[in-house]
Amino acid sequence: MTLLAKYTAQDIVFGGFVQLITLPYHRFFTYNTLRPAQEVQKHATLGVESGSSDRIELYAVIVGWRVRKKDELGFVALAATVLTAIITASFSWPNVADSHWVGPAFWYASLSTSICGIFLSAQQLTLLSLIGDLPEGPNTPSAAMMRRHLSQILYEKKGPRGSTPADGEAATVGSGSQWVLSWRQVFAWQCPMMFIAYSTVFYMVGLTVVVCTPLIWEDWGPNSYMAVAYIASMGLSWGLFAFCSLGGYRKISLHDSEDDEDQEAENFRAGTRDIRDESKAETASRVAEAEDRN
Repeated sequence: MTLLAKYTAQDIVFGGFVQLITLPYHRFFTYNTLRPAQEVQKHATLGVESGSSDRIELYAVIVGWRVRKKDELGFVALAATVLTAIITASFSWPNVADSHWVGPAFWYASLSTSICGIFLSAQQLTLLSLIGDLPEGPNTPSAAMMRRHLSQILYEKKGPRGSTPADGEAATVGSGSQWVLSWRQVFAWQCPMMFIAYSTVFYMVGLTVVVCTPLIWEDWGPNSYMAVAYIASMGLSWGLFAFCSLGGYRKISLHDSEDDEDQEAENFRAGTRDIRDESKAETASRVAEAEDRN
């Protein structure tokens, strides 16, 4: 059976959609947000309770996810600040006034998304600080503390009503409750990197319009030659970037024994299932709340 044969049509569409929208920052998304979150989910249900065999693995992946995310958010804040300064300086170029209006429009869009990236990264860094780091030692945190950290990226899918333990400890597999990856949370945590990535794309589109305007409105001359040279260098640069982003690091894996391509394929299939499960769980929760009120 080939890798493609494992996919359903919905899996292929979902996988292609994820790769398309995350193209400018695909590896950041994969290694700093998606894979660590899925590793947390893998050990979550059995790893909450003290003394569990999965507690050490769960503790390690939560700590690793927080470290990666803090580093990423710090990078986003710095990069967005630098990009904001570059965009602001670009408006002072003399040829901007004579360029097509689309160029400055994209620069304004780039500026707004860059500023959003700065504020959202600061917001998420503050949230991580408020939640706090896990204490040293995998068996030190209480079950309640582990649940609080899991809720950063997962949601608890309840089993049959009345199955939650009375002492408030985390439910185990036997009680019918499990931790499921929240794709809303995943989207929220990757938003700062998405903002800075698309801010860069918008800036480059605007720059291309400004530089290439002479090809439309002027006769062939030095400005036109400069525009052609720019197009050639830009095409080469973005082609290499796309290769590195989508295929250059494919053999690098976060897993000790799993093939990276097979794992990524499974991620796409799991993604569609988890989105459906999350929607069903939320609907069931609202129905249960309505019944309790009645």
